[in-house]
Amino acid sequence: MNGIVALRNVVEAFVNFVYPPFCSTCGRTLRRGEEYVCASCWESFERVPRTETIIQLVEEKFLADEAVDGIDSVFLFEQDQRVREAVHLLKYNGAEVIAERFGLFIAKKIVNDSKLSMCDTIVPVPLHPARQRERGYNQSELITRSLSTILGISHSPHLLIRVRQTKTQTLFDAEGRQKNIKGAFALGRISLDDIGGKKVLLVDDVITTGSTIKECARTLKICGVSEVYAASAAVTI
Repeated sequence: MNGIVALRNVVEAFVNFVYPPFCSTCGRTLRRGEEYVCASCWESFERVPRTETIIQLVEEKFLADEAVDGIDSVFLFEQDQRVREAVHLLKYNGAEVIAERFGLFIAKKIVNDSKLSMCDTIVPVPLHPARQRERGYNQSELITRSLSTILGISHSPHLLIRVRQTKTQTLFDAEGRQKNIKGAFALGRISLDDIGGKKVLLVDDVITTGSTIKECARTLKICGVSEVYAASAAVTI
C-alpha cells in the first residue's frame, strides 16, 4: 500500500511539474499547498463592507420580515467575477477545498458576533435528494462541516430537508423566488423536543434575494426553533 501511495505522489509531482496547475480565478501558477485558487486571490476577493449604508440595505432586504434574526456574509457575489468562479468550482466541480476555505472565512467573519457564533447548531440549506444524487454532494453541507469544526458548534445536516423539488431560483425575480420556494422544506427525522427553544445558524454558499433562507427559517420557527441566524460565503446586495 505504501508503495502505491509513493508511486501516486511521484506521478502527481511529475504531472504538476510538466503541467503546473494554475489559479482558476487569476491564472497564476499555484504554489505548493494551494488548490484551485491562489492565496493572493482569496485575500483580495471583494468583501462585504461594514458601512452604515450596507448594514441598512442588508436589514431592509433580509431581516425586514423577521423570519431571520441576523445575517452575515463574507464576499460580494455580483461585484467580483473571481468569487463567482470560486462558487462555480464548488457547485459543479466538486472542489471541496473551496468549501473548507469558505468555512474558514465565514468563521473569521462571525467569530466575534455573539449571536451568530453562539448558536446551538449549524444547519446547511438542503438540496432535494434528486439534485443531491445528481451532483453527488450538497455544497452548503460541505461549508457547514468546515464551519462546525472551526467554531466547535454541532453540525445538523439532516435537521432540515427539502421535500419539494423546485425550479432553479435563477429563473425568477424576487417575487417569483418566494412563490417557487414556498413549502419546499420540512423538519427531518428529529424530535421537536430536541430543537424547541434552540438557536440555529443556517448556512448557504450564496444568498441572493434571501427567499430560500427565509423559507428555511420560517419552517424551523414553526417547528419550535427560537432564533434563526444566517451566514453565507457570498451575498448579492
